[in-house]
Amino acid sequence: MAPPRVKHYLVNDKNEDPGLVIEIENLGDYILFDIGNIYKLDRHLIKKINKIFISHTHMDHFIGFDYLLRNKLGKAQTVEMFGIAPVVDNTYCKLQGYTWNLVEFEPQIIFKIKQLNENLFETYSLDIKKRFAKDFVKDEPVNSDVIYENEYYRVRYAVLDHKIWIMGYAFEYKDRLFLKKEKVKELPLKGKEIGEFKAFLEDESNRGKTFKIGDKEFDYDYLREKYSYIQEGIKISYITDVVYSKENKEKIINLVKDSDYLYCEAVFLEEDEEQASSVYHLTSKQTAEIAKEANVKNLVVFHISRRYGKNYDIVIDEVKKYFENVS
Repeated sequence: MAPPRVKHYLVNDKNEDPGLVIEIENLGDYILFDIGNIYKLDRHLIKKINKIFISHTHMDHFIGFDYLLRNKLGKAQTVEMFGIAPVVDNTYCKLQGYTWNLVEFEPQIIFKIKQLNENLFETYSLDIKKRFAKDFVKDEPVNSDVIYENEYYRVRYAVLDHKIWIMGYAFEYKDRLFLKKEKVKELPLKGKEIGEFKAFLEDESNRGKTFKIGDKEFDYDYLREKYSYIQEGIKISYITDVVYSKENKEKIINLVKDSDYLYCEAVFLEEDEEQASSVYHLTSKQTAEIAKEANVKNLVVFHISRRYGKNYDIVIDEVKKYFENVS
């Protein structure tokens, strides 16, 4: 079965501002990881972006917020944002850099921001109709590493060290169960009965139970094998701006383990390891070691230092010494 229709790509060239786009057109979800320079993105795409995950608010990861805002004015929408404190205050300050005295004529735009603040998730709403006042919505205790989840996918995070606390992310599109339509047509099921049958098969806690079809009871495992199939999901991880330390490495590997695609910075060559350490970034070898130990299938490197110009190949070639599937 083909994988889910999830399109993913870097916003910029490998030596420019970090950023990753994930498009899930059939769900109407357009996701952005970091908002650096986003001028290369199509304006129609920017208008559709509805979820943004921020690693941290250094300029090269956040300067594009103003351009995103400019392109969103004029269309009613809610944009969900996620990150680590002080992302709420930083977003609020950007919005307060403008005068909003004619907002009664503007379609309603709301930035709903969920931030990790120590052991709490705090949610705030910034509404153009309130001149983007910072309205507290709720807080909730942190009880897992999932910062967002819906029926189809979840986004997990790890708090990492860049001499400030930053976020690494893993996007996980869930496995999905589909019915074998031609086989199901053979069953005496109609309308909502088919929905109930599918719901029964989707719930693995039903193992050992039976489902009545006509006058007979059928075992869960038999029905699931004969009348359904599983579309495997996809895992896409995003790691940038981290120092190579034992603690960071363990956290990253735990987060990105078995990723289909790991987008990870490889800022410096191995010979520049001392410089990498001093500015809290990874070398090509360190990135490769993380990918290998995490058993990722494909590695995409980015955030390459401009000291190497556009000669990305020297970094990619060095990564290949330790991890083959890299681009």
